Amino acid sequence: VERMDLVARDKQTTIMKTREVIDEARGGILFIDEAYTLGMASKRNRVDTGTDAIMEIIRSIDESASKNGEDNHPLVILAGFPVEIQTFLVFNGELRKRFPVNFEFPDYTCLELSKIFIDLANAKGFDLTDDLTPMLIARLMEDETTPSWRSERNGRISEMLLTGCRTEVRKRMRSAQMADDIDFDPQLIIREDVENVVRADFK
Repeated sequence: VERMDLVARDKQTTIMKTREVIDEARGGILFIDEAYTLGMASKRNRVDTGTDAIMEIIRSIDESASKNGEDNHPLVILAGFPVEIQTFLVFNGELRKRFPVNFEFPDYTCLELSKIFIDLANAKGFDLTDDLTPMLIARLMEDETTPSWRSERNGRISEMLLTGCRTEVRKRMRSAQMADDIDFDPQLIIREDVENVVRADFK
């Protein structure tokens, strides 16, 4: 889940939403992505209801502890960029006390990102031309992006690449229709698609 799944415009609705999310996750894992955004007030609503979500999470953890975990409280994971998460926990001491274990995972390599992209594309029903190997896609990423750019986006890069490639395929499909190209394959991603996206959008 993310901030929008937990936070509403007022305190009571925020508490209700947060309780519902916790209840749905009972017996499993509650993964809160970009958890530090709970500490950011909405620009449209100056009342920081994210704090109410934090307090409800703390309350539910403490309540579960008093019952020795017999209520199937979910394992709660706060995820996000290392610096932002650490700053968030520093300013939320009560929350920090309840999350004593920290893990920092390295960013994906370009090769890993390219393999994720291929898996995502295949899952959406796309095929790739034979020359679109993981190594070639990884080399394109390395040549056209900086480490800091990749670090800011990390796993989202694979999704961004697939979204861009789908747009490129649609462009080629329109051209094929105008040219009456009956051999056009709308489920095939070609090398030019990937090159166009990486060189134009990955800046």
